Order: sequence, then structure tokens, then C-alpha cells
Amino acid sequence: MLAFPLTTGIEMAQSVVSETYSEIVPFQPDRTRRNLERDYLTDASRFVDVDGTEIHYRIEGCETGPTVLLIHGTYSSLHTWDGWVEELAEEFRLVRLDMPGFGLTGPRADGPNRLEGLIESVARFCDELGLSELAVIGNSLGGAVSWRLSVDRPDLVSKLVLLDAGGATLLSKLGRKYTPLGSEFLPRYVTPRSVIRLILKDAYGDPSKVTPEVVRRYHDLLLRSGNRAAVIEIASNYQREHDDEHNSLDLLNVRPPALPSSPDIHPNVQDGYDISDVSVPTLFQWGSEDEWLPMSFGRELADATPNSVFQSYEGVGHIPMEEAPEQTAEDAAAFLRATDSA
Repeated sequence: MLAFPLTTGIEMAQSVVSETYSEIVPFQPDRTRRNLERDYLTDASRFVDVDGTEIHYRIEGCETGPTVLLIHGTYSSLHTWDGWVEELAEEFRLVRLDMPGFGLTGPRADGPNRLEGLIESVARFCDELGLSELAVIGNSLGGAVSWRLSVDRPDLVSKLVLLDAGGATLLSKLGRKYTPLGSEFLPRYVTPRSVIRLILKDAYGDPSKVTPEVVRRYHDLLLRSGNRAAVIEIASNYQREHDDEHNSLDLLNVRPPALPSSPDIHPNVQDGYDISDVSVPTLFQWGSEDEWLPMSFGRELADATPNSVFQSYEGVGHIPMEEAPEQTAEDAAAFLRATDSA
């Protein structure tokens, strides 16, 4: 008879219980940064204090190559760029960060979580690290931060790559969807892993590419203490401050929970920024199957941007660098080389 250590059996049982709880139980408690660091820190991970917030970042790749700053989107973290780092590390110096309210960084320590605060935090992060004249690359919310950063701080940004970049209406729409039934309770606490899987499959053009590892990462880091509240606050603040059409909280605006995808979205900017003020060479990369920000939205955004190029990717959704890292990274690298030599 084979011996089966008692401790191994207990550990297996605990693992099954933990996995089942994460997958299906509605209420999900916060997780501490220390707890998550065991799985999500690497030798390249560093932290820098930016106005009291410990920002998690990594610098990888070719030390003497052109410096590229990679900015993730909503729900996400610096890990969304793993495929690009593999593709570009031999040629470029790659800097990526978890923005305040996301990943291991957690919420801002010095004020409310707002889009304008993210732009300011990224600028201060660059100043702390002595970065300037960067190629800035952003996806979704990170794209919104990237092009606004180029307007605010032209000394920091020499060119842009925007992947399915948020204009403004996505934030307003998320602000409404983050308060289903007139309450923040559901998105703040009712976040089992199964819900994150649904959201990711909604975001991907090919849902079969949503692996268990990707779902686990998104879910784990969303549970970092303060992150869920920060995501809600960023979207809700933007809606309240900038979306005049939907800024009331009366019963007419009470909606059931819903996924972010919707055909009812357009690229108008409701804050004080104008994408036509972007003065650097800009590459737009867009997934043809993006149902959060349809390709028509991306083309309109690109048409309003001087000195821009638009590329689309068949069968790809809202997160192209995860679904098609080789092709999107190759095209981005070609664009960066061409604009360097121009």
C-alpha cells in the first residue's frame, strides 16, 4: 500500500476549498500586498515612493536601447505586457508600472482616485526615475492616460502607441455600470473569479485565449486591498465630474449589473483635454472584435489625431497585446524605429 502523507492530504483539501471559494462564492475579501507579493514579485520588481504611494514597477530589456513606458488598462496590471517584454527586450529598455489603484501598487495615498490623478502620478513617477522623451504605450484606460500625458508634459513623451485606447465615454459608462442598482456594494465585494472570467471573455476577441492563469492573475490583483474601491472611484468620479448627461443619481439611472461591452459609445472627450492637441507621432492599434471600444471608435479617435497611423487586428478584442503579442509588438517596434529615423 502506498503511503500518503497526512500533511499532503490536508494541503490538497485546503487548496480545493480555497479554489472553490475564489471561483464561486460571491463575497471575496481583500488580500494584502504582502500576501500577493509571493506570487507577483520578480527579481525585476521595484517600488518607488510617489507622493506617499509605493508604486510597483519593473525596468527590463536593453539598457542602452530607446526607453519605452508601458501603461496598462482598467482591471489590469503591468503583467498585461509580459508578451511584449518577451518580444521587445533585446532592442528596447522597457519600463512598466502598476498605476495607483491597480496591481501591487494599490490606491493613492494622497487624495481621491481620479483620471487626472493617474496622469499626475505617472508624470511624477517619470520624474522620480529621471525619465524623459519616452515612447509611451497605453491600452484602454492606460491609453487615455498616455495621450493626455503627452499634452500635459510634452517633455516626457516623444511618441505614442495607443492600443484600444479609452477616450472618455468608456469611463462614464463604467461609472454607471459600477453602481448597479444604485449601489457600489456589488462591484466592491461581489467579485468571484467566475465574474472576472466573464469580463475577460467579454474583452477578448477569442474567448478561448482566456487561460486559467490569466483569470487568476486579474482576480488576485483586483482583490489587493483598496483596488476594487479605487476602480469604482476613478470611474464614478469621472462620470460625476464630466458626464453631464448622466450625472444624477435618481432612480432613472438605476441599472442592473452589466458587462462593459456596448455598441453605444463614441470618442468625444468630456474633460478639458482634446486629442487634436497631441503633437507627437502616434500609432493606433485596434482589435477588430473590440466590443468595449469598437473599431469605428478607434478610427474616429485616430482621424482627430494629427500625425497618426491606424492598424487593425482581425479576430482580436480589447486587449491586443495579450491576444496577439507577437504581431502587435512587431508593428509597434517598426513604428518606433521609423519615427526615430524620420
